[in-house]
Amino acid sequence: MATVLSFTAMPAVAANAVVFSESTSEVGASSFSSALSGETQSVVSPSEATSTIDHEEYSAEAPAPAPVPAAVAQAAAPVAVAGGVVWPYSFEARINGGFGPRDAPCGGCSTFHDGVDFGGGDGTPIQSIADGVVVVATNDGGGLGTHVEIQHVVGGRTITSSYSHMQYGSLGMSVGDAVVAGQFIGLTGTTGQSTGPHLHFELFYEDGVRIDGYAWLAENAG
Repeated sequence: MATVLSFTAMPAVAANAVVFSESTSEVGASSFSSALSGETQSVVSPSEATSTIDHEEYSAEAPAPAPVPAAVAQAAAPVAVAGGVVWPYSFEARINGGFGPRDAPCGGCSTFHDGVDFGGGDGTPIQSIADGVVVVATNDGGGLGTHVEIQHVVGGRTITSSYSHMQYGSLGMSVGDAVVAGQFIGLTGTTGQSTGPHLHFELFYEDGVRIDGYAWLAENAG
């Protein structure tokens, strides 16, 4: 089966206009007939033939992309004061327990307090006391609970600060991270051997012997 396209030139239409009509008939693939202008002309198109329609190409300039909104500015890192040392809270927190001998507050708690307990309030952010590198960061610190240790160099000496009993899963850093004074560590909590939300804060030099963290901060921090 082949398709026969027939057209007739119409005198009444513009000179270059042609009116088409389509019909289907049983003809051979090689059939062809033509006639003079004004008579019907026919062209037999084989079924496998393809037709191409010429068309004009149009182009349009794509609109400029919308400006990308500026990224939300990150909060500037806190500025360290008084030689680069700050307190573990951004405000003056009360002291719930000092360094030294004490009555054990819980079963399994020691009678000598190796640190200072700050009562910052449950969920209050805790910050690094100085620039340094994180050497311990764990949610499973035994009696210390969620716990971080950061190693610093202050006054030419290496000293480590320790932050304990923080809320589980609140740590803002990992081992090996470089931190700056005032950087977020975690949230005040009561994990491990604890009688209520507070920060258990310890300080020690290379020998590992704990020192009075409150007295050291009072001397070195702003």
